[in-house]
Amino acid sequence: MIRADAFADLGGGHIMRCLSLARWLATHDCHVAFACAPGSADLVPALARSGFPVLDAHGNRDLPLPEGWPARADAVFVDLYSSNASDEAALRDKAGAVAAIEDLDGRHHDCDLLVDPGAGRSENLYRGRVPADCRVLAGPGFALLRDEFAAARVDSLAHRAKPTAPPRRVLISMGLTDLGGISEHIVRAVIKALPDVAVEVILGPRAPSLPALRTLAAYLPRLELGIDVDDMARRMSHADIAIGAGGGTALERCALGLPSIAIILAANQRSATLFLARTGALLAVDTNENVENMLPGLLARMTPELCSTLSMNAALVCDGQGTERVGRALLKLVNGNRPEVRNDD
Repeated sequence: MIRADAFADLGGGHIMRCLSLARWLATHDCHVAFACAPGSADLVPALARSGFPVLDAHGNRDLPLPEGWPARADAVFVDLYSSNASDEAALRDKAGAVAAIEDLDGRHHDCDLLVDPGAGRSENLYRGRVPADCRVLAGPGFALLRDEFAAARVDSLAHRAKPTAPPRRVLISMGLTDLGGISEHIVRAVIKALPDVAVEVILGPRAPSLPALRTLAAYLPRLELGIDVDDMARRMSHADIAIGAGGGTALERCALGLPSIAIILAANQRSATLFLARTGALLAVDTNENVENMLPGLLARMTPELCSTLSMNAALVCDGQGTERVGRALLKLVNGNRPEVRNDD
């Protein structure tokens, strides 16, 4: 079971990364289902069309199981900002093992496997905050990216090896829910700062910016809208630079070596995004309130030389193989809880 939610103010990133893990598990003979807050599948259409059972969960400790399943799942994978160690302990009544993914600082967990894919994170951060026998997987090497990013990595890096011209194509992706309609503000800033570039913006079907951007695209041919797309790796590979949120999508861009400007939209994105900025893997805007002031200057800095440096540094952060690493660790945990352990696991 995967326990994750999507809300308008939270976005769909939690469910999207869990879908990556779910698909990997499904290819390894696992039955996977989601338990989510009501309405989550409406906010994340990819979940609705994924084919995985989706059950309504009412609260952090609620874990409904699909009809026909045994009374307990082999494992539950928890991706909730609102949960705590006692919530995870309560889930053990319906799951043989508990795994959790973390993006926040300071929380304690009662789980058997803890995943923290943030840049600059380490296992040492969790001493005294997880059970002594909990396995901790920390760092971008464990980011739950879709397999398309690993598949596109070689060609994307080759494309960026020696940029000789200023950026000609900009990709903007601020998340499915487009928090506060920020995509429209960014698009208008980019169009003004870079009058000759093609601009592609990725949005969810309920994004607040969508009506205004549709109107703008109707008379601006160089603006292209992608709504609820399922080929982000391809689109990123074709872009010269990107503007996006911090968090997990920043690691997608890193896996492809895509030079980018990351805008910190939430407190939980700040530490990892600023770490990536300090190490030269991206440029950063510290808050969404500073977009209009900072973005034009950062775009002006995106010379071929800087783009090449950003690309090389970003590619060192994440190789796109994290989903497989987490999936194998989860299967090892599950099989270790069974009376018989298969040798090939």
